[in-house]
Amino acid sequence: MNRLTSRLSLVGLAAALSLSAACSSSQRGADPENPYQLDVAVLAANEFYSIPWLVGQKRGFFEEHGVKVGKIVAGSGGSATLRTQLSGDLPIGEVGYNSVLHAAKEGVPLVAVGGGVQNTHGGEYYARKDNDEVNKLADIRSWAYTNPGSSIYALSFMILEEAGLPTKAERVAAGGVGEGVALLEAGKVDVAWLPPTLASRHKDDFKLVVRTHDYVDKFQASVITTSPRFAKDHPDVVKAVLAGYQEAIKWATGNPEETAKLYAAHVDVSYDAALEVVKGATGAVAWNIGFNPESLKSGTKSAELSGLKGGVDYCGLFDGSFLPRGATAELPTDCS
Repeated sequence: MNRLTSRLSLVGLAAALSLSAACSSSQRGADPENPYQLDVAVLAANEFYSIPWLVGQKRGFFEEHGVKVGKIVAGSGGSATLRTQLSGDLPIGEVGYNSVLHAAKEGVPLVAVGGGVQNTHGGEYYARKDNDEVNKLADIRSWAYTNPGSSIYALSFMILEEAGLPTKAERVAAGGVGEGVALLEAGKVDVAWLPPTLASRHKDDFKLVVRTHDYVDKFQASVITTSPRFAKDHPDVVKAVLAGYQEAIKWATGNPEETAKLYAAHVDVSYDAALEVVKGATGAVAWNIGFNPESLKSGTKSAELSGLKGGVDYCGLFDGSFLPRGATAELPTDCS
């Protein structure tokens, strides 16, 4: 998506979100006896991002707080997830942080009410297994990333910078994760970024070259968003969703085997592959419903490398008043 198309799309999103909020404003609130029903849009819903939503849905944690999550609607990327959320009249979604910052700059009425994934777990850089010339970070001369302006693009700079290596390299916009795999298979690039589930399917084809978290750990990958209108009209619904999400994280961490069964059925992978993904995410403490200032600053740096200008109004974009007990709400700036 080019800059003009992106700008026009975000203008449309602003109108869509206003309409979505208006349509939702007359509905009732959260009630465990008669739960408020909603669908949610989730970034990369076939990857580990979906696990807290899936666990909360299947184990009844959302319903205990008075909401019922129906469909977990997949978005194919940060801005695509935002479009899915808004065009589908979905009041709450988990969206790529980078895309949220760009959308807020364009005037899309958004509020970040909860954290999501707050480190770089969930994707590493792989080379072809038969490529003997690429075995470590310093060997890489060409990188495949998903789309212009993506956090994956920015991380290719941040990793090299943290390693003390030159950041100059060939970077190829593949157009998506699958397209990046195709470029890698064809020998057009040295490395491509693969998420865990996809990587588990290609163990015989590719080798891990760069573990992102060895260089960049704290990193705001996603946030849970809604519209200011929906948050004002349905504060108890927003609180219920976040509380259910928090409980789902705790349960998944303590019950990886049962979580893997749910996830395997959801994404149609083997139990062993699903268990590897679940244990990887829980072991990395990937999810956090609250806000972490270091993760936010790192995520903001990624957005700036991807073209964001003018800084971030953290106090205007984030609202920690909906967070459940025990969640942190610390931002990079003082909003008192």
